[in-house]
Amino acid sequence: MFFVLVITAVFVGISIYFFFRTEKLQRQLIMQRRENLNTRKENKALVDSMALIAVRGQDFSKTRLARLKKQAQANEDEQLIKYTQMITPLINNYSMIFRECLRGKGRLKAMSQKCFKNQDSSAYKNFVALIVTSDKQLQRYWSNDNLNGFLFLVDALLIMDGENTPILSKNKKTSCIS
Repeated sequence: MFFVLVITAVFVGISIYFFFRTEKLQRQLIMQRRENLNTRKENKALVDSMALIAVRGQDFSKTRLARLKKQAQANEDEQLIKYTQMITPLINNYSMIFRECLRGKGRLKAMSQKCFKNQDSSAYKNFVALIVTSDKQLQRYWSNDNLNGFLFLVDALLIMDGENTPILSKNKKTSCIS
């Protein structure tokens, strides 16, 4: 009889221990679920913000490109018209390239090539030739092959000097952090 009583007491003790242990684990699980939910909400807000920034950047760049095209046509500047046609695929796909560059380094060139491939088979080669024959700063932006390089590249491609020509050969003092 004593043996049965001891086994029952051990069983009750173990049951009580596991009851409190499961209660503690349930509380921790509830806290983890709350943290997970908050993290997901925060992540969704950040992703939405980045998408909005990409779209706004694309709108702004398209507006600047449209102004460039308008100036080129008003001045009947064939070189500037050709230049704007050359950079148009990059600007038109700004938000898509932006989002792809967010995923990591080394995606700018691959994504740009896809965007140019949709326009013309030699358009990407012409664009790369434009970059390679441009000033060192523009080449550095292109060779960064990341989001920061892309943002600086687009800005540099769309900046005009006082004579309504793109600043590609000027020595522009900006910093591009790799």
